[in-house]
Amino acid sequence: MLKQPIKTLLFATSLMFIINVNAADPKELAESEVPEWQTIKTLMFGDRYIRTGKQSAITLSINPDIDDASTVPIHVDGLVNQKDQPYIKTLHIIVDQNPIPTAAVFELSPSAGNLHLATRLRIEKYTFVRAVAETSDGQLHMDYKWVAVKGGCSAPSGKNAGSDPLLGKMKVTFNKYRNSYKNENGEKVFRVPLEQPNVVKVQVRHPNESALAVDLDEAVSPNFIQELTVGFADENVLSAQVNFSISDNPAFTFSFSPKREGDLSLTVKDTHENTFTQSISVVKAKKTGRNR
Repeated sequence: MLKQPIKTLLFATSLMFIINVNAADPKELAESEVPEWQTIKTLMFGDRYIRTGKQSAITLSINPDIDDASTVPIHVDGLVNQKDQPYIKTLHIIVDQNPIPTAAVFELSPSAGNLHLATRLRIEKYTFVRAVAETSDGQLHMDYKWVAVKGGCSAPSGKNAGSDPLLGKMKVTFNKYRNSYKNENGEKVFRVPLEQPNVVKVQVRHPNESALAVDLDEAVSPNFIQELTVGFADENVLSAQVNFSISDNPAFTFSFSPKREGDLSLTVKDTHENTFTQSISVVKAKKTGRNR
């Protein structure tokens, strides 16, 4: 579960939608001079020094040719091993010009092995997108990219959550290849290499409705995923506080290095007080590499 101060920060940065501090086109400004970022930085990090460029321990990748503002894939990779000290304990995804600039806050654990996180964003205006990481010794690291698409948050999702019998259904994959079987109870079991990074992708069926869409035939209320928790055995792997800046049918990809066999538990909560859960059994692969 995420700490209350993080929830408060997510709410507080939503005030950027009400207080329009933007007086200039951010494209015409240096990255550090964007008024929204200056306000967000002060609110969330105070006057703490943030390492960028070659000093940064993370990289942010976004395809510069993306043309769909409602589905912008991003990838964040760590340049330090999570098993080492200090490790990256918190990762903020910030979209300067979105109605709620803080799109996601991830709390991480050393069980990730090598940090790798990916998701898809909605982008409302031309903007800088930032990944800001805090390490376990309190240092801040950032990478950022300019994204020139708009209209993603106010575009209608085209989905009616209330009539969807599959709402909250999760699809989980490991390592992009077929490495699972069903046990005698019909439950899926994944074969994975232990004590090595495995890439896990979780996709949740959900409209992630912002209620900011225009020209709708009927009014809709906000309905989006706001919490994701991933646990394994008795330890936390990843927790996230998110909002409608994440695209519909949210997908989260992360690295995971299990030390032993056990159950990977997934819990998702949305703003309509729905809770969705799934448990996946993980067993040791007979051999590393591609399992058939």
